[in-house]
Amino acid sequence: MSGTDGDEEVLAPEVTDFEGPAYSREMWPHPANLPSKVSLGGSRAEQAAGQIARLAAGALAGERIGSKDDLRKICGFSVGTMNEAIKLAQARGVITSRPGPGGGIFACDPSPLSRMNGWFRAAAGDHAAFAEAVQIRDAIAPLLIEEALRQMTLADQETFSERLWEVRRARNSAATSDFVWACWELHAHLAGIGKGILLDTLYLSIMDVGVSYLRAVLEATAPDVHLDGLAQVMEDLVDALERRDRDAAVDALRRTDPTMILSAPAPPGTTPT
Repeated sequence: MSGTDGDEEVLAPEVTDFEGPAYSREMWPHPANLPSKVSLGGSRAEQAAGQIARLAAGALAGERIGSKDDLRKICGFSVGTMNEAIKLAQARGVITSRPGPGGGIFACDPSPLSRMNGWFRAAAGDHAAFAEAVQIRDAIAPLLIEEALRQMTLADQETFSERLWEVRRARNSAATSDFVWACWELHAHLAGIGKGILLDTLYLSIMDVGVSYLRAVLEATAPDVHLDGLAQVMEDLVDALERRDRDAAVDALRRTDPTMILSAPAPPGTTPT
């Protein structure tokens, strides 16, 4: 492998300050025709960078994880995609690149913030990451609701009514992409009410994981969708907030799961699994 390493180019580190959710609205395309065509929050280079990050996470700081060609073969991407992915992973502080014999790609010991950002960027389409994100969301739900209820104004209530109207409109039109987006916008307003920047950003990032995971599943399988259950949860959440019912709002927030549109509702009298 030393012959390959000798041709390694030196990748200059890029300084990238990452703020906000891993898949912020500005970074997301807004496809109009889910589920036949879905654009995930990350490109192929992003996906490859996530695989590189996972390889680096399993190595000790400073340990060689391979050459660029090794990583390309492991991850199964083209040379161009891997070059871009390595630049992304290097900019995020998870790897370094060294030229010459004995060089290659080496694991770094990134900061906790870098590790968290890398985790969010690699989470789309990962069922285990989605399940972990839901657990964290459920844990912070009371904090988010309590902060929102402290800060919520009449103008915020009007905005919730507008957002809920968009959810209903998209539900009635059966436009899956618009419906999911309308639900996301409603929750984005909820997160934006409070003054806790860290709490709000963490919550939006978790929401992004859920929606990105949903889009990955839709892209892979194009299943039938069932919008009524999630639409009802949005109704319950807005109603609880308007009544300032903390417990009911927390319950509705914890029942919010974008992937529930993939499952048909349970018949009356049966217990959902």
